Amino acid sequence: MDKTFLYPRLFRDKRQFRLFLLLVLATGLDAMLVLARFMLNQTRVNASGVFDWPEIQGILGLAWGFLAWNLFLAWIPYLAALRFERLQATGAGRLGLLALFAVWLAFLPNAPYIITDFIHLDHRPPVPVWYDMVMLFAFACTGMALGLFSLYEIQLGLRRQFSGKLTHLIIFGAAGLAGFGVWLGRFQRWNSWDILTNPLALAGDIAQTLMIRHELLKAMGISGLIGGMLLLGYAMLSTSLSDEF
Repeated sequence: MDKTFLYPRLFRDKRQFRLFLLLVLATGLDAMLVLARFMLNQTRVNASGVFDWPEIQGILGLAWGFLAWNLFLAWIPYLAALRFERLQATGAGRLGLLALFAVWLAFLPNAPYIITDFIHLDHRPPVPVWYDMVMLFAFACTGMALGLFSLYEIQLGLRRQFSGKLTHLIIFGAAGLAGFGVWLGRFQRWNSWDILTNPLALAGDIAQTLMIRHELLKAMGISGLIGGMLLLGYAMLSTSLSDEF
């Protein structure tokens, strides 16, 4: 049976389809790690059956629910990039492509953002700390992979319309903005959708960051670190998957 009917309209080729399936598999394995942690945590149940709220959070696994949510958000730029590349290849209108690019750029910080979730790593018996470390690492790797593959897909679409130098410049700028977005999300507690729901307050917070020297230096450090990681990963990925880079 020919299985190619699964991807002609949604994916460029078999390789892109298989990469998508591998990312789905990785996401499923991440979910299993959270579920396994929930099962391990059941040993915290005491005989009295009376628990305070922190214990209830631990028993229900709510303390780590943010990982699943952050990984869901990391999927948005990847899916937007896949759609952008497919529509660009078929000659779609510029307005639709611009909207998809804007969605991709707005949500791109959510992919590397999961790396910063390591601040939650702590010893929480009876689950060993090494288990939480592996779980966080697995989620961070999946999030970074989603971000890097989304950069690659966007690059393919842009290269059909712009020169190689301009495409690399756009990618470079997007990586830097993603790093700044991580800063806004982790330290200033903004979300991607605040660009639409609360733009004035977001703009005011950014302006304040730019005017305060120590805040600016911290923001630049985070932006450079995260952006540099994205660019290095993007360069390695592009070099391995493209005939020319």
